[in-house]
Amino acid sequence: MGNEPIPIGCTALKPIERHGLEAVSWFLYDKNTGAIMGRTPLSWLLITIFYIIYYACLAGFWALMLIVFFQFIEEKQPRWQQDASLIGRSPALGVRPGQTWDLIDSSIIMFNKDKEADEDYKVPGYGGWVERTNNFLGEYKPKVPAPNGVDCANNDATSDQFCEFPLSSLGPCNTGNYGYDDGEPCILLKLNRIYGLVPDYYNTTEELPEEMPKEVKDRIGAATNKNQVWVSCRGENAADKEGMGEFTFYPSEGSFSDKYFPYTNQDSYQSPIVAVKFKGTTAGQFVHVECRAWAKNIGYDKRDRKGIAHFELMVHNTATAAAVDLANA
Repeated sequence: MGNEPIPIGCTALKPIERHGLEAVSWFLYDKNTGAIMGRTPLSWLLITIFYIIYYACLAGFWALMLIVFFQFIEEKQPRWQQDASLIGRSPALGVRPGQTWDLIDSSIIMFNKDKEADEDYKVPGYGGWVERTNNFLGEYKPKVPAPNGVDCANNDATSDQFCEFPLSSLGPCNTGNYGYDDGEPCILLKLNRIYGLVPDYYNTTEELPEEMPKEVKDRIGAATNKNQVWVSCRGENAADKEGMGEFTFYPSEGSFSDKYFPYTNQDSYQSPIVAVKFKGTTAGQFVHVECRAWAKNIGYDKRDRKGIAHFELMVHNTATAAAVDLANA
């Protein structure tokens, strides 16, 4: 009876059950096997050596990739420029002031000319637009003048210098509330920067494109310095042209002078500005406006926004704003 073989599966020993602090202490150090937190010292040594080698190889790989990457990066200028780059040589026109962060994807410039402060769920006042205009133009008024900035009225800028843009050339678009409180807002336009771009100017009246507006052709003909990128604005549709009223450019040439080109990443560079002051815009009417930059090597493409700026303008007074607020209530 005592010599029968023991059946398979009946030799397992029930592990010792430990609880609480005893279980923790045995996990930290097993007195029977010498294991520390589940591994013997030799096992810990081998896994430590493995991960040191693994992460050293990983760090070496990324260091090598960074070294290769930086061989193709230049600090002062992009490696691929203009036609060789994805940007090309046709900059868009930028519109300032910009929107608030909550509406950053909107191109609508809407305000109540009779109210300064904003209120929730109501037509915004003009104060926010004035503040953002102040912030933008404040970049042109540094507390300490840039050492490489040049007054190009009497001097020429070298390759490391830039021509300072005189805000005085903006006339009434550099004072007060920029016309917002009168319902005659000043919208500021600037060319987006493209490194090394030198515009091919329309500097003679004999080679102007047929689609160029007559008033632009007249400005070119009357200008003393014809080496400029000219700007035109228009209402996109018949109703827009009627509702937008009149507008005036500041500086009066309505252009970006050649003295501001090319942009070569100069420190503290100031982009030239053209201000468009609207007057007589129909209150409460939604107006689509397109402004275009004119140069031979600046293309025109509505879809890709090449050479143009598009925005919507809606000037409210107390009556039209109240009607909108009532509809939204």
